[in-house]
Amino acid sequence: MPSTQEHLAKADRNAAFALSLPLDSQARIDWALIILFYAALHYVEAYLAKMGQHLRSHTARDLIVGRDSNLKKIYTEYQNLRFYGYNARYEVYGFKAEDVTQHAAKDFATIKASIRAIL
Repeated sequence: MPSTQEHLAKADRNAAFALSLPLDSQARIDWALIILFYAALHYVEAYLAKMGQHLRSHTARDLIVGRDSNLKKIYTEYQNLRFYGYNARYEVYGFKAEDVTQHAAKDFATIKASIRAIL
């Protein structure tokens, strides 16, 4: 099972990469959204690792984020990023650069700050 620190490092690397992408094409916008969702996922997994848990299922993770007293305050932001990640992967949604910079990046920052505060 990966450690809390390993998940944090992975999350930070992913977020830095996502936010460094020039958002000048649909592919780059989509990948930035996908990567930010997975960065958020690793922040959740960092918290779970501290609790001695490791989840491989998105469904199980969603339930924990919605029920755990420390995580439910980021439930909305996590679900927003999950929406972006899912739709950028599987749908033809037409996200814009602003979806990355004004919405997803802010949701990710909220998740990062919240989880770092409880670790």
